[in-house]
Amino acid sequence: MIDALLRPPESRKEYLADAIRALGVLSVLASLVLLGPVETALFLLVLLGLLVSRALAVFPGFDAAYGLVLLVAAWSSVADLYARVSWWDLAVHFAATGALAVIAYFLLVQFGAVPAVQRPHRHSPSLPVVVPLLVLALGLGMSVLWEIGEWWGHTYVDASINVGYADTMGDLAAAGLGALAAGLCLGFAVRRSGARRIAPVPHRTRR
Repeated sequence: MIDALLRPPESRKEYLADAIRALGVLSVLASLVLLGPVETALFLLVLLGLLVSRALAVFPGFDAAYGLVLLVAAWSSVADLYARVSWWDLAVHFAATGALAVIAYFLLVQFGAVPAVQRPHRHSPSLPVVVPLLVLALGLGMSVLWEIGEWWGHTYVDASINVGYADTMGDLAAAGLGALAAGLCLGFAVRRSGARRIAPVPHRTRR
């Protein structure tokens, strides 16, 4: 993973993904100077997520999209778009949960929690079934934890945090659809790519 993190970009998509990571660094600096500690902590968390995707050496196109989704989600909170635009919260839940669920899947593969998915024979249905289901389960699980966090924040931190049955169920539905769509796209990408499998990033060999 360290080698993948330090490897220089080679393709246009990899340069784009690294440019988005640079925007993450600039967002942290901007929050330090112009915003406050809460916003700074938020963007530090986003930057950590951007570095994780590079260390996992995910598909470059997905890497760029994932980074953009995280930055949009964070800046939407800073700009209070979730309160100003009625449908924006659901749209971000859809996109962010899907992106994070795919990253969680790659992390599980990296640490051997789930088996590396071999590219199947063209008549085998296993890949388009297994990957979306795993990503869907991860997305729903993370979404439930997020909603519990929102409830905790509303109850013990700030009563202005929006919670309620309709809000929670809508968020979970959007998150589940996003995770399913992301899982389907990942399965399709593996089938179409030259990669033979989704496998752990090799560790550096000591000599």
